[in-house]
Amino acid sequence: MPEPYYLHLSKREYTERWQEFKDFFQDDELEVVQRPMRDALKRFLQGLMEVERTAQVGARWNKRSKRRAGQRNGHYQRNLLTAFGMVRELLVPRLRKGGLRTKVFQRYRRRWKSVDNYIRSLFLGGASTREVGELLERLWGIRLSASAVSEIIRVLDAEVRKFHKRTFDDVYRFLFLDGVWVKVSGYKVVKKVMLVAYGVRADGRREVLDFRLAGSESEAAWETFLEDLYRRGIKGAKLELVTVDGGGGVKAAQEVVYPQVPRQRCWVHKLRNVADKVRVKHREECLGGARRIYEAKNYRDAVRRCRQWAAKWRRLEPKAVACLEEDIEELLAHMRVLRTEPELWKKVRTTNVIERQFRELRKRIRPMCSFANGESCSRIVCALFQKANKRSEQRWTSQRRPKAVVRVNRKAA
Repeated sequence: MPEPYYLHLSKREYTERWQEFKDFFQDDELEVVQRPMRDALKRFLQGLMEVERTAQVGARWNKRSKRRAGQRNGHYQRNLLTAFGMVRELLVPRLRKGGLRTKVFQRYRRRWKSVDNYIRSLFLGGASTREVGELLERLWGIRLSASAVSEIIRVLDAEVRKFHKRTFDDVYRFLFLDGVWVKVSGYKVVKKVMLVAYGVRADGRREVLDFRLAGSESEAAWETFLEDLYRRGIKGAKLELVTVDGGGGVKAAQEVVYPQVPRQRCWVHKLRNVADKVRVKHREECLGGARRIYEAKNYRDAVRRCRQWAAKWRRLEPKAVACLEEDIEELLAHMRVLRTEPELWKKVRTTNVIERQFRELRKRIRPMCSFANGESCSRIVCALFQKANKRSEQRWTSQRRPKAVVRVNRKAA
C-alpha cells in the first residue's frame, strides 16, 4: 500500500503548512472558489470589452482597415460589484472619440442589476438600510452607506406607480375590504390607515387589487379608493358579495360605488364587538352560542339558532344581543347568495384573506417601529403585496369538493 503524500513531512512541518493554508483563506472555504472565480470573471469581462471595442472601431489592433471608425485610447480602471463579489481594477477600454458601448455594465453603474435586486430583497426581508450595508460588508467586503441603499430602494417607486395605475378586467366574483393602521414618521410620528382591496376572480384566482394610505377610515377615504377601482375596470357586473370589516365609512362608500352588490359583514370583527359587551363570566358560553349560528347548514337553520341564542341571553346580556341582531342579515348574506356552494361560506364570511397579508406586513415593520415617510411605506407594502399575489396564483377552490362529487357518483352507481 503506497504511503500517504504527507508522510515525508514532519508533524511540525505539516501543522505549519496547514496553518498557512488556513490563514490564506481566512478559514472560509468559499474563498477557495470565489477568489479564482473573481479573477477568471475579471479576465473574461476585460476580454469581452476588448472584443466590443474592436467591433466598434472596425479594425484589429495595429491593423489597417477601410471600415475603421475610430482609434483606441488605452484603458481606465474601475471597480464593479458583481454577484461573485467586488471585481477591482477592471480595465475598461477607451476610444479617442465617443464612449465605448458595452453590455458588461450600464453607463455610470458600479453594480450589476442582480446586486441591486439582492439589496432590495434584504431590505424588504426586514433589514434596515444600515443593516443592509453591514451584511454586504460581511458577504463581499464592501460596505454601502445607508443613503446609497436608499437610492437603490427608491427604484421601487416606479413599481408602486405601475401597481396603482394597472387596469382590471371586470371578472371578480368576491371583493374584500379592510384596513390596517401603521405608524408613519414626518414632523412627528402619526398613525395612518392602509386601505386594502382584495379580489377573487370567477375562475378562482385571487390577488390584492390595490391599497391606499389615508388619514382615517372615513366614508370619503373609502369612496375615493373604491371609485378609483371602478374607473380602472372593476365595475361590479359579476360581483356577488362584498365582505367588509363593519366600519361605518366602508359600508357607506360601498353603498355609493357598488349599491347593487350584497354586503357580507365579517364575523370575526362582529364577535369582537359582541365580546366587548359581554361580562367576563358569560363571555365563553355566550360567544360559543353565537358561533353556532354561522355553523348552521342553511340560512333558515341559522336564523332559528340566532333566535334561540337571543332568547337565552337577552335578559343577561342585552347589549351583546342587540349588537349581533342589528347586523344579522348582513352576517348571513353568504348563506343566501351562495346557497348551492356551502364550501365557500367559510372563505367569504370573514376578511381573513386580507388579515393574513396584514400579519406579513406587521412582521416586516416590527423592527422599524415606524415608516420613514409615506413613500417608504408604499414601497414596502407594494413589494409585499406583489409577492403575495405571485404566491396566490393558485385557484381558490376547496380540496374537499371533488371528494364529495366522488361519493355522490358512487352512490348513484
